[in-house]
Amino acid sequence: MPNRPRVWLVDGIGTTPDPTDQPAVRDTWLRTWLPGTDGTYHTADGRHHATWAELHARCDLVEVA
Repeated sequence: MPNRPRVWLVDGIGTTPDPTDQPAVRDTWLRTWLPGTDGTYHTADGRHHATWAELHARCDLVEVA
């Protein structure tokens, strides 16, 4: 089976467990979120900040390379 990006559907819908690593992800609005050294995720432009739980509760997420 080829390597495929992981997908997390909005909280409560999907079955993919939360990641144990901190992958970069893209949300429903095509914003890329990068893990920061402070334990939160940030958009590339630095204008938005959220924890994994907040992101997962608000939108679908797809892992990006």
